[in-house]
Amino acid sequence: MKLLINVSLPTSSTALKRVNVLFDNKIVKVSADEITYDDELETIDAKGLILLPGGIDPHLHICSKDATAARDIANITKAALEGGWTTVGELSYFTESPIFNLSQLRAKAELMDANAYTSTALWGHVDITDYPYHAEAAQELWAKGVVGIALAAPSPNPAISEISFTEIMDLFLDIYESDTAFAFQGFDHENHDCYSFVAQMDAIKKMLRRMQENPIHIPRVSSYPTIEFINSISKRSDISFATCVNDLMPIFDKQTHKPDHECDFADFYDLLFELIRTNKIYLVSNCTAPERVSDDCAEVFYGSDKSSLAYSYLWVLSELWKKHKVPLATCIKMTSENAAKRMGIYPNKGSLDPGSDADFVLYNPEVNSKFKTANGNAFELTGSFEAIYLNGDLVAGKKIKTKRTGGYLARSTNPKRRHNSTTWI
Repeated sequence: MKLLINVSLPTSSTALKRVNVLFDNKIVKVSADEITYDDELETIDAKGLILLPGGIDPHLHICSKDATAARDIANITKAALEGGWTTVGELSYFTESPIFNLSQLRAKAELMDANAYTSTALWGHVDITDYPYHAEAAQELWAKGVVGIALAAPSPNPAISEISFTEIMDLFLDIYESDTAFAFQGFDHENHDCYSFVAQMDAIKKMLRRMQENPIHIPRVSSYPTIEFINSISKRSDISFATCVNDLMPIFDKQTHKPDHECDFADFYDLLFELIRTNKIYLVSNCTAPERVSDDCAEVFYGSDKSSLAYSYLWVLSELWKKHKVPLATCIKMTSENAAKRMGIYPNKGSLDPGSDADFVLYNPEVNSKFKTANGNAFELTGSFEAIYLNGDLVAGKKIKTKRTGGYLARSTNPKRRHNSTTWI
């Protein structure tokens, strides 16, 4: 058992609360008073450092080719862990071995157990050529713990057969009584020749006309009007979205960070920042991929370089909280809590309440950290992650050799609705 003393805990106000935390693999007790324990304790003096939940990214694109899957998993999840991201979701559009059935789920879970540095959840896929058993297979995957079923239109991967919007509607109807969550990435290829913001918006509208009660998540939205549209209807439909940190960085510092994806956020800076400040950007993702896909693939499926994993969580704290005064509670929701809710792993993950997994970082806001972008541009951020814990183990941090204790993470509950008000903060 470990006891963390003199640590600062975020609250719903701007104030930080000095507490002590008793934990092993889970958080046992959080108290402003002294904590006593009968058995032997390892006491860790945080000396006022801020306790934050480990970052959660619901959709990294880790596995490119089977031959490099183990290397990709190790490299990307290690980079994520060292950047404070303790839990990720694997949602690969280009892998040669998509998860269509239980045996493929078990194989991919074993791959994560053998190579992942983070807790790693998995998204399943639909093999429409397995009609009429594809819906049953999706339900079996959901029952065994995938965090959702990924739908892509048009399909960017020869291993995943094309699915039409009519077939998507039929799939939703087949599982109407289930709470199965879906992610949708793509554009309306039936009425548009190529990807554009308008084509993506039209695809989202088609999805909404077909969805039943199931949660729908859009992994990367890079257009302000699309965000505005989703926000306008999200209370009537259980739809959520992510923005990519790599799309946000250039609008705050265009000299250092270069766009790697078509994005119109710079044209709507004031409006977008107001959404960030008022907790209307649901969650942020790194959208990391191990390699750039071919130019034959629509840009909506492009991933970002893994280099940003090292600093993206710190960037949110440095740029948004410290510099632009976005509430710390809002930053935590975008980087951890909301992703955990959407993935059906809250409050085990994304929370610092007793009973939650002991996944957290010790953040020092008083020092600077130096980084380089994928283009070689050097920059500094305010703050440092002094220590990173996963399931109660010290696994990474400043002057700490990174330790691999991660593995497959099954969904623990049903996804919380986007406007769920329950929070540990």
